[in-house]
Amino acid sequence: MSSKLRFGLIGCGDIAPAHAKAMAAAERVELAACADIVESSASSLGEQFGVPYTTSVEELLARPDVEAVTVATPAFTHAGLVEQAARAGKAVLCEKPLAAHLRDADRMIAACQEAGVAFSTCFPLRYLPAAVWTRELVRSSGIGEVIELRVRSLSEKKPSYWTGGFSGRTKTEWRKSKASSGGGVIITNVIHNIDLARALSGLEVSRAYAETGTFCTPVEVEDLGLACLRYENGAIGLVDASSSFFGGEAGWDMALLGTKGQVRFGFWSGVVEAYVTEATQDLPAREWVRRELAAGHPSSLTSFYDDFAAAVRGGKEPPVTGLDGRKALEVVVAIYRAAETGKPVKLPL
Repeated sequence: MSSKLRFGLIGCGDIAPAHAKAMAAAERVELAACADIVESSASSLGEQFGVPYTTSVEELLARPDVEAVTVATPAFTHAGLVEQAARAGKAVLCEKPLAAHLRDADRMIAACQEAGVAFSTCFPLRYLPAAVWTRELVRSSGIGEVIELRVRSLSEKKPSYWTGGFSGRTKTEWRKSKASSGGGVIITNVIHNIDLARALSGLEVSRAYAETGTFCTPVEVEDLGLACLRYENGAIGLVDASSSFFGGEAGWDMALLGTKGQVRFGFWSGVVEAYVTEATQDLPAREWVRRELAAGHPSSLTSFYDDFAAAVRGGKEPPVTGLDGRKALEVVVAIYRAAETGKPVKLPL
């Protein structure tokens, strides 16, 4: 068997090409086969990347050359597919969100624990060079104690997104439905930012208050949401999210303020800026320092896959776990609950 960890890709829709490209670029991973209930989606991806394809998940899981799977299907299908893959003895990487409900996330975690297989949530933004640099600065106390975390996801999703995603590979209505998707921009996009804030700061959310609404989009889910979070150390978090932010916004996606400075960066620009009140080994005092690092999704997803494979081959827990996925989902659920009730919601739920 190849020394590379061989993956089966379950779900060949909107995000699937990004996963296949990341696997092709990875050193420790390769794509072995793919599956989708829509034959045209499965065949187009299989032919593009030169791997066998099928419309049967059972057939893919029965392949001896598939050691791990990526579940890249709509959120409402995740729990059943993860349980099925775990029973087949495959290591599992699941797209975010793990599920719309915490009970389903718990089912997935329990199934993988019971089967003794590795389980990871796909949060590749942790591997952005700007995020890695920021984490080192924060963890070395370069900006002091974190007292504020700001996360933003401000974009414009075209009408075609709601029936075909960004690529239009597969026509579907699930993104419009709260029962199928779990929600809109917060669970679909900002969950990445929420996880990254946790990973960078090491802090857990203890309370959430929020307001959400659907203003510009003919769907059941929110296209605008604002939330205020309180973290366990007393820090305050601000969440600013919209999928109807006309013209988009190319500013800072993440900013952390500390008692001795601040750091901020953009996911897609790769630009990170820091200001500290006390000089550190790398930064002068009271001067803005700007660094332009590699940006975007593909390279970070490739690094994510390589780290996951190294952990599986070494018999270790993946760097990003199923529990990490549950923690981020818990904050999202608290935000939605606060918006629905008009009252602050305490965590853990």
